Amino acid sequence: MIILPGDNGLDKAHPQYPGLTVRLPEASLRSTQSLPDYDTSQKEHLVVKEQRRGRSRFDSTFWRGALLAFVVYAVLSLAIGVPLAVIKLKEQKAKKFKSAPPFSFWSADDSHTPLPLQSLRDSVFGHNIRCNVWDIAEDASSHPFLLATSRYRLPAQGIVTVRSNISYDADVFSGINGSLSVTLNEDKKEKDIMFIVNLLSSRSKLRNETNVCFTDTGPNRGLTIYTPKELEPDDSLSLAVQVQLPTTATIETFLTYLPLFTQHWDIGRGLSFGQLIIEGTNNPISCGNLTASQISVKNVLAPINGAFNVTNSLSLDTVRGPILADVILTQTPSAIQPSFLSLDTGYSPIEAKVTLSSPTSGFTPCFVTQAKTFNGAIQLDISHDQHTPSSSLSVQVQNALAESNVRLDSKFQGMFNVQTKLDQVTVRHSASVINGSSAAGPGRQPGGDPSKRTIIYDQLSPGKAQGWIGRGPRAPPPGPSPPDELLGPRTKESQVEIISTLSPIVLDLG
Repeated sequence: MIILPGDNGLDKAHPQYPGLTVRLPEASLRSTQSLPDYDTSQKEHLVVKEQRRGRSRFDSTFWRGALLAFVVYAVLSLAIGVPLAVIKLKEQKAKKFKSAPPFSFWSADDSHTPLPLQSLRDSVFGHNIRCNVWDIAEDASSHPFLLATSRYRLPAQGIVTVRSNISYDADVFSGINGSLSVTLNEDKKEKDIMFIVNLLSSRSKLRNETNVCFTDTGPNRGLTIYTPKELEPDDSLSLAVQVQLPTTATIETFLTYLPLFTQHWDIGRGLSFGQLIIEGTNNPISCGNLTASQISVKNVLAPINGAFNVTNSLSLDTVRGPILADVILTQTPSAIQPSFLSLDTGYSPIEAKVTLSSPTSGFTPCFVTQAKTFNGAIQLDISHDQHTPSSSLSVQVQNALAESNVRLDSKFQGMFNVQTKLDQVTVRHSASVINGSSAAGPGRQPGGDPSKRTIIYDQLSPGKAQGWIGRGPRAPPPGPSPPDELLGPRTKESQVEIISTLSPIVLDLG
């Protein structure tokens, strides 16, 4: 049977096969990537880890740099700091006075101060010691305190000390107080030093725990007092020490170390010491007419006041106590350095009257004066004795928060430098002083009348005044000296320097 292509019946039963149908993928809004293989995943993980490590704040390079910087700092500190420290120690040892006159290199050296006293154990338990030998010892009394009295006689020679084991800490030694009185013996025939110690205690046990010891030899020659450190809340211990000096004696060194003691000296000008060292802490120190080659008075929280006559040096040093002093600085022709005065307090005023004296004519006496405080007014009056010629004087004053007033008499001749940062300076002088010209600068001024005082300002502003005052021609600056005929007769130049920070300064040149 022949089937024709046009047979519609066969076409319906057996449709024609057109072949494979190819369908292109349609675009999708969301596609999902397949997971990478293991090697690719590890590589991607290492890349992410390195990126995170690179974002760290401090990497190994930073720490290596920091270590190198620290090593360099340590080396520089050793190379620079150690030599500077050695230099500072040498400077402190020498204690050069920075404003000394330019014609010399004097220093305020207190190296003559004796070495610290030996330990209390040596003082109490050594040889030639007499302790707790009471002339009077009460075991019962109608008064609140028990009295015990001890007396001792010591030859007036060599070193004499009065000291205690009490420290600067008043809280540790609460309930303990004392006083020292040094006077001349009314018996003019007496040749020895008389010690009288009165002890008042609230209990006899407290007295037994206190040692009052005397020794006549060694560096602690004199009186040593040992008190218990801890007292019961109701306990009280009071010590009154009297030292009576003979009217005629030669005492090389008299030294006191008495924290929490009030100290009073009144021996007049008839008795002189080689060296006098007085130290306290919380109570006043009063000195009446003390004469010595060298005097040093130290306090902490209480005032220092008195009258002093010294030939070598006088040092009055406190922290929060005022200083009130009447001082005579005496220079002898045999002196190899100037007579030195130091007034130093941290938070209190200074008021001092200083008289410059020289018993011998024919030479120029030399003096150095220093006054320093931080928050206290300074009132310093310096004048020459009637029979003392114009001296070579160096004055240095430092202050910060209070007014400074310095007065010099008409015998002062030299340079002045006065300056403050945030206040005003004032320079005063008498009407007879001629106001010269500073056109020739800080060097020698030509001419000059020797009979009249002339003041020359090198610099004058509200906060600073520099210049020179004196008679005759002004001294030349440092350098080659001109011929003497151009200078004429003149004395060695003096100088005064007053420095403050926030307060006014007044300099009166007489």
